[in-house]
Amino acid sequence: MKNEARKAWEKARRRERIIDIAQELMLKKGGRRGVGVEDIARAAGYNKRTLYLYFGGKDELFLAVVLRGQKILKQTLQEALEDKKATPAIERLGRAFFDFSIRHAGFFSIIMEYESRMHVYYGDPVDEDPESFRAGCRKESNDYGRIVTDAIEQDLSAGIIQSTLGPRQLMILLWGQIFGVMQIILMRQTMFYPTYGISYEELFEYFLAMVLKSLAPEKRTG
Repeated sequence: MKNEARKAWEKARRRERIIDIAQELMLKKGGRRGVGVEDIARAAGYNKRTLYLYFGGKDELFLAVVLRGQKILKQTLQEALEDKKATPAIERLGRAFFDFSIRHAGFFSIIMEYESRMHVYYGDPVDEDPESFRAGCRKESNDYGRIVTDAIEQDLSAGIIQSTLGPRQLMILLWGQIFGVMQIILMRQTMFYPTYGISYEELFEYFLAMVLKSLAPEKRTG
């Protein structure tokens, strides 16, 4: 029994080490492109055949790395909402997302790749192992989408913001906007000020102010 427990522990440790190596390579390359199973196996000191004893292939390793980034993103958003400042929740979430994207640019890129290529946005895949990395990534994506939706609903209910869109519709619109802005910032971050005459931090603040202004409740007169 002790031998079996030790073997399981050693296997789990090897899997985590392989994920660590895959993460380092994929974050350096900006995604799974340009990183082969051979590269990961070589860096881990294994051959391809041995690596396949632990993982089904590059997609599974990519999802394992994505899952780590998603958990950091979700925690960042949750912590922003725990800070009870007298500002709209969506403003706090916006700044939290900016901070995450700048501090974890590599994770931002691979989450973007996952969301655009691999995430299932509707239904429940019947053949999906609930313990798989794919299921874990789908859950995390749904979780942080729900965090934003709930925050929007609270702001709407409190009259802090107003919109003819429902919370879920507004969530997907704001996600699209902020993902797009951050993608541009990260692609052009190095020479941003010399090129555009404004820092990327200031640009984001203008973007956030525009969003908040568009959602501000109308002031009643008389």
